[in-house]
Amino acid sequence: ALSYTQDYFYFFPIYLPRKQRLPHRIDMFQSGIPYHETGTFKSHRTFLPDDEYGVALDNLVKGCTDILLLNPSGTHIFTGRRCVQPQPDWWFMGGRIFPGETPIQSCQRLLRRELGLDIASERFVAVCAQAFAFGMREQEPKHHGTTDAQFCYKVQLLNEDEVKKVVLDENEYSESEWKLPSEITEGNYHPALKYAVGNMLAGNVLEKMERKVEEEDASDEEI
Repeated sequence: ALSYTQDYFYFFPIYLPRKQRLPHRIDMFQSGIPYHETGTFKSHRTFLPDDEYGVALDNLVKGCTDILLLNPSGTHIFTGRRCVQPQPDWWFMGGRIFPGETPIQSCQRLLRRELGLDIASERFVAVCAQAFAFGMREQEPKHHGTTDAQFCYKVQLLNEDEVKKVVLDENEYSESEWKLPSEITEGNYHPALKYAVGNMLAGNVLEKMERKVEEEDASDEEI
């Protein structure tokens, strides 16, 4: 397994680097990731051979959508151990956004491709956005690495029938495992994965509190 270092502290309700510490985090939660189209956009995406794609990676930060996939009870997260660069270790489900896709449309395409799942758009919940750089990549020259800007979502499977449909792409993943969130936040996993799970847990607490406010006539102290 790869070894990861980080400078994170846990400040309820979210994981944050020490340098970004703020006294209040109420403004941290965003209900979604908006998509704005100005004018009429038509995608002209074409397949790039590895040498041309490598040049693109040297000059562009690629946008990605990644998904925290939860079991029907919401207690475990589906993770895959990637067997290709830039992250040959436990990671999200997801990948690159295509031009013209909304972030959720990208998530839908990637889950169909990677896991054989068809998920309705309203089931995706925004978790966080973050950026990262990798020192290696799959395309030559491999040591040039690659940089990503990520939109992360969560989606909870509805039943065991959906769980049974999950099939990993063997060309990209060597194994898979349903993991407890605490196993990820407390273990030796990539800081981006730990950060996303920490945000998800904090968001779950906020959602629970909002439901309590809506359902009960309780005082602020009781809530």
